[in-house]
Amino acid sequence: AHQAAPAACAMALPPSVWRTGSGGDGPPAMTTSDTVGDIVSDVDSFRCGDPVVAVRDLRVRGCVVVRVGGKGGVVGPGSSSRRICVQFEHREDLSDNRLNCLPEELRHALVGGHQVGVRVRAARPLEDSRNRTIAPGMPGIIVGPGRDPLEQGRRLLVRFALSSEEIVEDIACDPDDIETAIAGNFRRGNAVIATRDLRVGGAVVVREGVLGSVIGPSSSDSQHRITVSFSHREDGSRNRLNCVVNEIRLYLASGLEIGAHVQVGRTVTLHDGHPAVPGGTRGFVVGPSADEPLINVLVRLDSPLTFGGPSEREIRADDLQLVIAGGFRRGESVSAAKDLRVKGVVVVKQGVVGTVVGQSATDPSGRVTVAFARREDGRCNNLNVVPAEITRLPCTGGLVPGDRVAALRQLLVVPRGAYGSVLGPSCARSSRVAVRFAPVDDTEEEVVLHVEPEDLRALHAVGEDVDESGPEFGTDGDEMTEDVVRTPVAGGYDRGDTVAATRDLCVRAKVVVRANVIGNVVGPSGDDPMGRVTVAFSWREDGKTNNLNVVTSEIRKVEPRSVARGELCAICLGELLVDGGASEAAEGDGADDTAQDDGTHENPPEEGPPPPRPPCEDICRMPCGHVLHAGCIRSYLNHQTQNAGRMSAMQATNSVAALAPLKPAQCPVCRRDVLP
Repeated sequence: AHQAAPAACAMALPPSVWRTGSGGDGPPAMTTSDTVGDIVSDVDSFRCGDPVVAVRDLRVRGCVVVRVGGKGGVVGPGSSSRRICVQFEHREDLSDNRLNCLPEELRHALVGGHQVGVRVRAARPLEDSRNRTIAPGMPGIIVGPGRDPLEQGRRLLVRFALSSEEIVEDIACDPDDIETAIAGNFRRGNAVIATRDLRVGGAVVVREGVLGSVIGPSSSDSQHRITVSFSHREDGSRNRLNCVVNEIRLYLASGLEIGAHVQVGRTVTLHDGHPAVPGGTRGFVVGPSADEPLINVLVRLDSPLTFGGPSEREIRADDLQLVIAGGFRRGESVSAAKDLRVKGVVVVKQGVVGTVVGQSATDPSGRVTVAFARREDGRCNNLNVVPAEITRLPCTGGLVPGDRVAALRQLLVVPRGAYGSVLGPSCARSSRVAVRFAPVDDTEEEVVLHVEPEDLRALHAVGEDVDESGPEFGTDGDEMTEDVVRTPVAGGYDRGDTVAATRDLCVRAKVVVRANVIGNVVGPSGDDPMGRVTVAFSWREDGKTNNLNVVTSEIRKVEPRSVARGELCAICLGELLVDGGASEAAEGDGADDTAQDDGTHENPPEEGPPPPRPPCEDICRMPCGHVLHAGCIRSYLNHQTQNAGRMSAMQATNSVAALAPLKPAQCPVCRRDVLP
């Protein structure tokens, strides 16, 4: 039971009163063990004026008078031995009397929310009373509030162990001078991902690969557990989880890992006053960037002295490439060159397709981690293989993943001449390849399109060192410097021409395309290149998306319909045309020459002169016929392809997510694959 304390006890506390002897009948002192010494919570830990908080409900004669968390201030020693007199701000019985409390019923209310006994580390260089330097990262433990009368309540007293002389030193620190030490060397605010399914009571609450944020050390086991707030829980709860160190790992942008061997893909100019990092420079990932951890990573360069500057630089993860054994690239499609065995048992048959996940964690320089589509043992684990055990899957047109290419014509929002890099064969059409096109200027975003090899020109193969200065065409629209042989199309059509069916088109006596349905010329038919044309129609009655081989009399060339005033973009819901008159939409396929008006329009124009063409925002026509803003389409394609690849990096070893960049984007209106 607590005792009411007289008001006259607000005085300086003599050491003889505050110190607890080894004998006596009082309760044992609460001790926290640490390498820097034992922190004893007893009457000697509190001084007059210290702000305190009740750690449990305090009772007088069985009635609660102060709730847990109640704030107060020490006013002196208690009238009884080994007690402390505290004046609380609020009492449940509305009394103004003070309470004589036991030391274990109180804790210091320290600035910054810190607590006595919490392990911390120096956040920046500090100096002790003898001008000895305490380096950043040196561990310490909070022993109480600062004792300077002028700064009481605004500083912390931290005990550091000076390992060089095996002595301890108590230093008054500002809250910004220290940071809470968290198990596994994590830091508050670090982005992490779950390394496995996390369970509570046997039920999975967080799936492997889910992103989370470190809140701090666990209050129940600060030495081995970490409190994490995950972005999604299977049970719908928003509660945080106390995870052990091996259940989470630090998340780095683009799925990189600490210790990964990387190479700078292009010359990187950083706004830190140091020289640019030339392309081809190699190094090792040290950790996330301090300022933008979800975008940049800290890289320790192998040879910084050759170009000057510090050895560790913060570089965008998108500008880095994993140096994978055998010259493979992440996301590249491969196949098993032979039967792969684990402990003598075949787990992957020869010819099974897989996707390169990255470097092997056990042997980064000699092995490759591959996610195979099928394993004989029924498991879905990745395999670490040597480069000789896998082969690259060639793409159509003689291209291989990693080849640098340029667009030979306008491909939706990608201008003619734009550079790209082959990702691999298209999973939508065997005749196409997936290409990641780089933005032409800083205002654009990179996109992934599944295109025909005939629409590309190979610049150089993987590994060649070639300078790039931009799209290979002049501002006046001149042709590229190299001659390109284009396969002729029957009927004088050209790839990308907009056509319409002249009648109902049937396959096995069933109508698959109605008359006047719009389509785009893909190229000459593979079966009869001189007499038939392959066309991708925007709609088929049977719901399929296959192209059709038609004779020239079954289609006619048309101009895209004009966009009417008031039509809205389905993405931004803004008007497609600006005020001042209607204008025709630019063709999404970017054909250089438009068809002349021969009266075969699907919707014949009205009589009279055509309306003026005022300046308007660029418009893109999708292969399915829907018209949208070009800028909206580029952002949408970037979101569906590149961001899908970044999500796969967050899911670590998920082989399905690793294949996400090879899936074609879909029209936001009709959800048909975008195949220019």
